Amino acid sequence: MMSERINMKVYFLCTWLFSVFLSSHFLNSIPNETFRDQLHTLMVLVTYGLMYQGPAIVSYWLLRRWRNVAVAFSILLAVLGHVLVFVDSHLYDLYGFHLNGFVWNLLTSPGGIDSLGADQTNVLVTLGYVSVLAALHIGGLYMALRLSRFHFPVIKVLILLFFITFAERGVYGYSKAQLYGPVLERGDAIFLYQTTSINSFLKRMGIKVEQVSQVSMSQNESRQLNYPKVPIVISKVNKPLNIIMLVSESMRWDLLSPTVMPNMSAFAEKAWNFTRHYSGGNGTRQGLFALFYGLQGNYWDVFLRNQQGPVLFDVLNQYNYQYFIYTSAKFSYPEFDRTIFSAIPPEKLIENNRGEPWKRDRKNTTALINAIQTRDHSRPFYGFLFYESTHARYSFPDNAALRNDYLQSLDYTGLSRKELAPQIKGMKARYDNAAYGIDIQLQRIVESLENSGDIDNTLLIVTGDHGEEFMERGRWGHNSAFTDWQVRVPMIVWMPGSIAKKVTQRTSHMDVPATILSRLGIENPTKDYSLGTDLSFPLETNNVVVASWSDIGLINDFGKLVIPFKSTTQHKNLAMSLDDEVVDGKKLLSQMQPEILKALNDAHYYYNKE
Repeated sequence: MMSERINMKVYFLCTWLFSVFLSSHFLNSIPNETFRDQLHTLMVLVTYGLMYQGPAIVSYWLLRRWRNVAVAFSILLAVLGHVLVFVDSHLYDLYGFHLNGFVWNLLTSPGGIDSLGADQTNVLVTLGYVSVLAALHIGGLYMALRLSRFHFPVIKVLILLFFITFAERGVYGYSKAQLYGPVLERGDAIFLYQTTSINSFLKRMGIKVEQVSQVSMSQNESRQLNYPKVPIVISKVNKPLNIIMLVSESMRWDLLSPTVMPNMSAFAEKAWNFTRHYSGGNGTRQGLFALFYGLQGNYWDVFLRNQQGPVLFDVLNQYNYQYFIYTSAKFSYPEFDRTIFSAIPPEKLIENNRGEPWKRDRKNTTALINAIQTRDHSRPFYGFLFYESTHARYSFPDNAALRNDYLQSLDYTGLSRKELAPQIKGMKARYDNAAYGIDIQLQRIVESLENSGDIDNTLLIVTGDHGEEFMERGRWGHNSAFTDWQVRVPMIVWMPGSIAKKVTQRTSHMDVPATILSRLGIENPTKDYSLGTDLSFPLETNNVVVASWSDIGLINDFGKLVIPFKSTTQHKNLAMSLDDEVVDGKKLLSQMQPEILKALNDAHYYYNKE
């Protein structure tokens, strides 16, 4: 039988070497100039290359009595190990994070895979990678058959690997004590890397240990919500405003220009235009959570578990609002049907997520306009539309080709940052064209409101869920950092009866609920239900909080500071200037002490006291 002739030692040697090769892609951008760096690189690749193949090797050893089963199962695990490392290395290179809860949520939530914008080209590219991987494993099996009599001393090799692993741990621990950047960066970059601290041992040896200033917050997964803090009291207004919120995927602030979005740029001149406005985070989940709840992103998980909607819709329901809610994506990814819109009847949540995104956006725009025109005029209405065209692959019709230098086809599957860089200009051109197309649709809604006269009694908000980076700071897309490119968005507010103004103070999505609810007769102090402030009265020195899947970022005049709130976070406490340049973390921590304390208190404010 063929399995009897396969030398699994040779096969595992081949898979380990390929695992080392794949792992090296994690380290492409990390300095490797000193002897310490070169030694640590070699040791970490040797040990983690083996670790990624560990399940295959161990399963073979455990099942060796049943040779056929052992061979088949260990080959399957070896292939899966390579797939995981390959996927994670490209994920980390492009976005700066590893396979984590966010990625798992993306893969398992309805609509999550669709949100990636995969098409037939992606499928073909993926099949190409699968073919290469299959060829490599077939080659390994061929070598194992040809060298069936080849043997090496397994015990001695394992002892050598143990000492290499022990030495690698020591180099990392010593480098951590010295705060030596390249080795620590290598630890951040390697998938499933286990950090080591030997500070106590080094202190006993009389070796100086550098002190790192860190701050973190607990996630409070088991805490119970106390939201709102006290029951909401309303003195009903006679004629409540209609409300429309038009949110575009990945729409960063600098798209709002006379060139790219001429219609909304002109409309902003007649409305409130907030030129330094920040989303609630660098992802759709955090951005819209802040927009509707007025809270920072660390609360998302507990609101999802409780399926707790925002106060906003509790109040609108008391006024018997009509709902016209549309998305060109899905309400189940992120899980807005179980959070933001959990109090809205499911039949009012209209999804149109098939076909080209620009066609979906146009269809939804028409549907919203028709719904408003044919509504019950005796009741106020709430309208929401989520535009998808500005999501990668950046979709637009021919009449929206503002820039002709765009990529005809955008395929980023498996590309590294280095491979993506030459295409980034053409990708940005597609993005601008997509925004130009959305601008046309937004103008249709504005013109319809003006022609019907509804504009005189409608609070209209135009914004983005988060931004989109095009390697201005080394990354593409979003969800990877708190650079302005990823978290700063346009914010236009049309407030009936008010005068136009340009607001240059720093404002946030968290300010929106207080802005709306203060006009619906809420008597409670704002902090009973929101951490934001009314956009009518922006603070001169407003501090902004943004969030990712596992961190929050504090932004004020001193700079930007990242604070983890999940134990699985992969970020360090990053200290940046407002221009997103690295600064002295200790100094920034000292300058931000009051803001840090407030953020930590706010992170627990809407939980029951134990």
